[in-house]
Amino acid sequence: MKIGIMQPYFLPYIGYFQLIDSVDVYVNLDHVSFMKRSYMTRNVIKNNIKINVNLHSASQNKSCREIYVNFENNYIDKFKKTLSQIYSKSINYDLINDEIINPCFINKEITISDFNFNLVRKISEYLLIDTKFIDSSFGLTDKKKGDGLIEITRVLGGDIYINAIGGQDLYQKEYFKDHYIELQFIKMGDIGFDNPYISILDLLYTKPKEEIIKEIKNYKLI
Repeated sequence: MKIGIMQPYFLPYIGYFQLIDSVDVYVNLDHVSFMKRSYMTRNVIKNNIKINVNLHSASQNKSCREIYVNFENNYIDKFKKTLSQIYSKSINYDLINDEIINPCFINKEITISDFNFNLVRKISEYLLIDTKFIDSSFGLTDKKKGDGLIEITRVLGGDIYINAIGGQDLYQKEYFKDHYIELQFIKMGDIGFDNPYISILDLLYTKPKEEIIKEIKNYKLI
């Protein structure tokens, strides 16, 4: 069984969803420390416009499950206004708002982990990705880095762990093999979009659903 593990990013790029698609179980790594100035709280959409999540008392001394989204000062209305100004004439504007944005951007007490993870699951459902989702905070490991990834994989009954390609400098296949886990890396193919590293939100608004689903499958494991 293939396991994938990532931190809860805010409306991440298509490669994040390729990783989810490539595994049987995807683990939301939410027991780790929150990272300021990371993709947990910000991303980029059309015309290099930045989008972000406002937070209460953000601190790298807390875990992702201890930091809450701040909806004060009309954050939701301002966020939606930005999207309207950029994407209101896009082919999927109303559909994506109804399916993803409106159900997830609700003024309620919620951690940054749950907020981002809800968005990821909604988008995965929309793109017909049927991977099983789970949070790492439910007692899967108290270890860090590679040892934590190995333990989570073994606890879930996995024998293959798939990591983003950037992890090639961090994790060694032989070390995982010594712990009876096969380590693979996912490499994005030649995606047929102008900027495949833009937030998935841009693609959802501007591209046909079938085209995005096709490109989700455009990867290889190495």
